[in-house]
Amino acid sequence: MVELTALQALRRGVAAHKEGKLHEAEKYYRAILKSQSTPPTSTHDRDIIVEAYSNLGVSLQHRGELKAAIDSYKQALKIKPDYIQVYYILGLALRDRGDLEASIDCYRQAVKVKPGDADALNNLGAALQHNGELDAAIDTYKQALKISPRCAEACNNMGISFQDKGDLDAAISSYKQALKIKPNYANAYNNMGHALHDKGDLKASIDCYKNALKITPDSAQAHNNMGNILKEMGEYQEAIKHFDFFATSEINPSKPQFWFNSKSQTLECLYILGHYSELKERLDLLAESDDMNLRVAAVSAFVTNQLNIEDTYPFCKKPLDFLHVGSLNSHISDVSGFVENLILEAKKENQVWEPTHGVTKFGFQTSPTIFEAGKNCEALEKIIRKEIDSYYSKFQSEDCVYMNSWPDEYNLRGWFSRLVKNGHQTPHNHPSGWLSGVIYLKTIDSPGTDEGSIELSLHGHDLPILDNSYARKIHRPKVGDIVLFPSSLFHRTIPFDQDTERCVIAFDLYRYSS
Repeated sequence: MVELTALQALRRGVAAHKEGKLHEAEKYYRAILKSQSTPPTSTHDRDIIVEAYSNLGVSLQHRGELKAAIDSYKQALKIKPDYIQVYYILGLALRDRGDLEASIDCYRQAVKVKPGDADALNNLGAALQHNGELDAAIDTYKQALKISPRCAEACNNMGISFQDKGDLDAAISSYKQALKIKPNYANAYNNMGHALHDKGDLKASIDCYKNALKITPDSAQAHNNMGNILKEMGEYQEAIKHFDFFATSEINPSKPQFWFNSKSQTLECLYILGHYSELKERLDLLAESDDMNLRVAAVSAFVTNQLNIEDTYPFCKKPLDFLHVGSLNSHISDVSGFVENLILEAKKENQVWEPTHGVTKFGFQTSPTIFEAGKNCEALEKIIRKEIDSYYSKFQSEDCVYMNSWPDEYNLRGWFSRLVKNGHQTPHNHPSGWLSGVIYLKTIDSPGTDEGSIELSLHGHDLPILDNSYARKIHRPKVGDIVLFPSSLFHRTIPFDQDTERCVIAFDLYRYSS
């Protein structure tokens, strides 16, 4: 491909990309790269190739193909090692994939490339923060602010780190500083609202969310925050107004986490209000849509059980019927030695005590990259994939979306959880996954009790219980147990009072985006 043709292809690829025609854009980018069999001889040719690799990575990342996106970004940096913007997007892709250590290394390299750049330090701080290295993150933000005292983003991010540490006053002070620099900083108002909420000042929290909405009336985050806090205050009808904003908004596709939350939260509000007819109407409409929302599936399974009406939501109407218990004994001879090595590898990973806004109480949790912690953890992932194959074979004849839309390809994200005395996990589910699972490495020996056991049930989100006979199961695990279940199913760990540890590796299966 001659130089002009390469430039034209790049421009056409960018134009298609801007229109959301990702596959078409990728064809142009790949055509440029395919035509370049030798290293570029001019700066102009080099820049075109680097842009093609970079843009291809962005498109792949948007479609959820994170591994391919990361490879494309790395190719761009191989050709142009000082391209600072690619370090930023590569770091985000690595973080989204769950590889937080690699994300940190990426941003550290960006700081080396451009040591006096506040943005590079701000991004490094964010990566450290996501990995639970809060003190290091705060120090990095302070370095960024020394270089650029008016960097509102660094102030805002430092506030998040203080908040994650539990220092709410320092967090609020940081958010105020960010707003002093940038008065129309909606994200800082949202975050300050969270901090004030955690302090118990709900009125001030609402004022922050209102200010965020004044600045960005179409903000998915601010509407979601307002809906959540109004629901918490018992203002269910007002909360529904904010959750319903998503029904007609154009932002739905770009903010899926808020969109998913809004649908289920509206149903919960209607259930609590006793507006059962409207609840049923909305459930039936959602059941006819093409969007599978596991939050809605979970709420639907419970409320229809409580109201003794048909569950029309097609994801998985009886999730407890899809509970499966396997064992490492079916895959490996020396389970004891294997488990011991898994624990040794896992404990070398950074462990965060009671992650903020998480479900783990009196315990630690790692980032979701445990399958990269060592050769034993890598071997465990292969075992899990074999067990998942058995799981699918066992249930594939069941007629529900959960089985009918089973992915041919998927990604696994796993994390290590270590509970100590009084440790437990509150009821929760994993609506961004498809299948969830737990591998038990160290269990609680408490004959005659359910301490340390896993309880799986239809009930969650503290919804009112009208009929206490709803379906639930308790599994008393043994070392080596592999427990698999739909990600929509609520589950919790029953507290234990022994002075010991309960160690597991948990994971979610994520379907690849098309």
